[in-house]
Amino acid sequence: MSDVVERFHRALVDEIRSRRPEYLRGPFTVAEIYQNLVPYGTHRDRIGVEMNGDYEDALMRMLTGEGDYLVLESEHALRHLREELEASNPNVGAYREFAAVDVRLNPARIREGGWDRPPAPDPEELAEPKGDLADAEEEAPGLDAVSDPGEPAAAKPEPPDACLWCRAELPKKPNLRFCPFCGTDIRVVPCPACGEELEPKWHFCIACGAEVTG
Repeated sequence: MSDVVERFHRALVDEIRSRRPEYLRGPFTVAEIYQNLVPYGTHRDRIGVEMNGDYEDALMRMLTGEGDYLVLESEHALRHLREELEASNPNVGAYREFAAVDVRLNPARIREGGWDRPPAPDPEELAEPKGDLADAEEEAPGLDAVSDPGEPAAAKPEPPDACLWCRAELPKKPNLRFCPFCGTDIRVVPCPACGEELEPKWHFCIACGAEVTG
């Protein structure tokens, strides 16, 4: 299992470096790991797990200190998860009870892996547009030229009353997109069976095959 935990940590750090570099030194929630940064559905091959239970077991072990990769900022959560792992029939999904708890990367491990250095810029991103592409950008009309002022704006869907992930009551804010308690995108729907992120129009979970629409 130590190899799986190591691969999990490497995938997590790589995602943080490329998408949320502020998390290299700052806190993030437990929920962000399995919902946004390294979800099972998109990273199981890289981590090297075949079942969601193996993924959850690896995450539980990393959260409880195996490999000294993460620092869980709640003694209560840490004690509870360690006791769960030591049980004869552990609930490896118990970490979801602490979705809103902050966690940090161990800075010593970051330095050991050389991840504290900023990633090199992509040469293609730094290159100037050339040829027809540059000409097309110069000739493209602005938004004012193509928009129809008489066309009504599309109505925005109403946000849910409670977060589908941590069940906390959501504030009534017009610009609400993320849960203020666990940091999850409230437009993402979890599978009721395994917790995998689902698209709103899907009828079955891509991770466990459970039917998700009635």
